[in-house]
Amino acid sequence: MTTYSGNTIEEAVNKGLLDLSLTKENVDIKVITQPKSGFLGFGKRQAEVEITPHKPANPVSENNSEPEYQREEEPTDSNSDEDETKLSPQEISNELESYLTDVLSGMGFEFKLEPNLQNHHSLSINIVTAEDKQSILIGRHGRTINALQGLAQIYVNRLGANNLTIEIDAADYRARRSEALVQLAEKTARNAIANGKPVYLNPMPSFERKQIHNALADNNHVMTYSTGRDPHRVIVVAPK
Repeated sequence: MTTYSGNTIEEAVNKGLLDLSLTKENVDIKVITQPKSGFLGFGKRQAEVEITPHKPANPVSENNSEPEYQREEEPTDSNSDEDETKLSPQEISNELESYLTDVLSGMGFEFKLEPNLQNHHSLSINIVTAEDKQSILIGRHGRTINALQGLAQIYVNRLGANNLTIEIDAADYRARRSEALVQLAEKTARNAIANGKPVYLNPMPSFERKQIHNALADNNHVMTYSTGRDPHRVIVVAPK
């Protein structure tokens, strides 16, 4: 028995049949590894199959002019979108960890991932890295870690888990950022009231805009709304 690889199961099988000068009817085929297309170049995996030529089950005789072969059904490629949507939240978490490992390794980080699957709708992953690398991982105004979170969310959506919200954190950045956003919201509200004019905040991702809205939801003197299109969508805090 010999193993062969290819971008698809069919390609791997065809390589093996060509090398052995046999047809599918004369071999047993076992799928060892399903192919994965990956995402943005990360997490790609080739298909791998094991091909074993058939052996006669009975010796050839006058009453049996052709040897009998023990046949197996040809394996089907189960790497379809329909199958991927059936992944459990834990399997989604494992797939995402593998993807993030590829991405972060490609970025040159030494790290450890700490996943926390809180429920069927929430998965947070804390990235532990060297202290002198934390600011690089987070990026200016959180741009790098927000980009990683965005990629992670897109990745799990492609796996069929559209109802699973992903949060990527490092060095307790999310808690510190949340506190800063509340302070920003309150300060902006005071300015809007004092000047009697709406105040436009800098663009920020949707999950941060939501925190601003929530922070001022009970303020009877101002109203908040968003305007523009992502990634330049901003919050406006206006006096009532």
